[in-house]
Amino acid sequence: MNQKRVIEVAATLFLEKGFAYTSMDELVRVSKVSKSNVYYHFADKEELLAGVVDYWIETYERAMDQILSQNQLSVEDRVQMFLKHLSQGVQSREYKGSCPFITLYIQTPAQATHIKEKIGLFFTGLQMKISLLLQQGAEKGEFRDTIHIDEVAALFITNLEGALFLAETLKDATVITKTASHFFNLLR
Repeated sequence: MNQKRVIEVAATLFLEKGFAYTSMDELVRVSKVSKSNVYYHFADKEELLAGVVDYWIETYERAMDQILSQNQLSVEDRVQMFLKHLSQGVQSREYKGSCPFITLYIQTPAQATHIKEKIGLFFTGLQMKISLLLQQGAEKGEFRDTIHIDEVAALFITNLEGALFLAETLKDATVITKTASHFFNLLR
């Protein structure tokens, strides 16, 4: 319970203030978990950062798997449902750290290569899921069957990250779903 609370508070503080500018003392104060309990679960701030990255990976994968497995819906509808979920998260964080992975990747200390690798693996897995969805869409006739699935999946992720960034800078989460709609129109 305390470990989960510390991770959730750290996830918010790292996106709002930045990893480097969030002190363990502030984390103790905001989470209302004792310092000894925080250090019982996390030897140092870098270990906490790894826990926060795991938290975001689990959060995104749970949402993705739940929404994307609804095979009765079109591929575009499933992706749009996931993107609406992302949009709500961006809004609830008041447009801070629109993509937690990129935000945390940039903030990760240079020596913490294992954290950066973990984020890279998340994006590799995401690209594989998008490739599978695009393949389903092509097989069902939702998209042209001549698209290069893996290249389009990589382009989709790049497009999504740009949309997340624009949503944060413009304070407009609808950019995320609108951009995806335009993207899917190009695939028909």
